[in-house]
Amino acid sequence: MNTLTLESLSFWPHLTPRQQQTLTQTVQRATYAPGQIIRSPDTDCLGALLIQSGVVRIYLLSEDGREATISRMTAGEVCVLSASCMLSAITFDVQIQAEGAVEALVIPVQYLAALMRENIYVENFIYKAAAERFSDAIRAIEQMLFYTLEQRVASYLLEESKRLGSDTIQVTQEQLAQAIGSAREAVTRTLKKLSAAGTVELFRGGVRVQDRKGLERLVKQGSL
Repeated sequence: MNTLTLESLSFWPHLTPRQQQTLTQTVQRATYAPGQIIRSPDTDCLGALLIQSGVVRIYLLSEDGREATISRMTAGEVCVLSASCMLSAITFDVQIQAEGAVEALVIPVQYLAALMRENIYVENFIYKAAAERFSDAIRAIEQMLFYTLEQRVASYLLEESKRLGSDTIQVTQEQLAQAIGSAREAVTRTLKKLSAAGTVELFRGGVRVQDRKGLERLVKQGSL
């Protein structure tokens, strides 16, 4: 597990001793239960999350309740969209949810905003981190517009397998559908098709990748 500390942040050496001391005293520890909403339009602006363990999902929610996942972030990463209220370039509301149990350090938004005003290195760090999430959002939109459902499912399975370092992915079909912004029934049909082709094995509560090259070929060419 990647341990993320205040001292490991790129802007830390550029803070004054007073700023370092205040930041150390201000940062808070937080834990979130599986499925807990960390950030939504109905909650107060939180601040930056320094993820210590677990996975958070960042997604958009339509008026009719459909979800579209932008990205996932895991231990060792900094989530700044949880402080989106202070980023003038972000004009849309994101939802942030704990996929499992999550532990994080939180830099409260009030102090983070003050640091950004005082220190150009902090401002650059925050906007660079936000820009990376924009890139994830564009990629997610491209997949929804230009990929078939089979390609989106295959891409998700390949990315999760790489992230986990395992061919076995513990994910329900409902969770997979939420992750790619589709209906569970459609995802179920697609998984059965991939299983029949021998590229994946389905088991209760998860999927096992059996033919990685087949999935890669599907993502690139649109056919197995």
